[in-house]
Amino acid sequence: MDRRVKKSRQALFDAFTKLMVEHPFQKLSIAMVTKEADVNRGTFYLHFKDKFELREQCIDMHLTQLMTSCAGGSKEEFTSKKAMLTTFDYLNANAAFYKVMLTGEDNTFFRKRMEEILKVGLSDFIESKTFKDPIDKEIMMQATISAGAGLIEWWLTTKNELDPGYLVERFWDIIYVER
Repeated sequence: MDRRVKKSRQALFDAFTKLMVEHPFQKLSIAMVTKEADVNRGTFYLHFKDKFELREQCIDMHLTQLMTSCAGGSKEEFTSKKAMLTTFDYLNANAAFYKVMLTGEDNTFFRKRMEEILKVGLSDFIESKTFKDPIDKEIMMQATISAGAGLIEWWLTTKNELDPGYLVERFWDIIYVER
């Protein structure tokens, strides 16, 4: 992708992210986004067909960055606990966006996508455990995903002053059971 195209696209994502924190999605217009991004309307339509596609691709970008942060951005082996801490640090640094996406209208789409990311991130952790019955693995996966998503939402919306390290330690104590 051409550098100018990337730069325009990133400017639109950044503008949209900033405006989502300040305004409800339904009140956002393409004119507001293009003005904030300092690009013309035609540039917007080169990248997106409407604000819904912009929102979907912006969410994808943020969740991809979340997943990358969970992996630590390197090939180094990470314990699940360290990956979890890296993830919570990333969420903390981007709390405004994630809070809006988790509490705003149409948040079920975002939460479902976030749960998919958590499932990928937790799969190695769950696979490393031994279960008496195969269904127990599925139960553990679903319970951990739901608890993780719920914890993230609760933390970002009500208790963001809690240190990510403290939160991860407590969550780890709850979900880590020797098998």
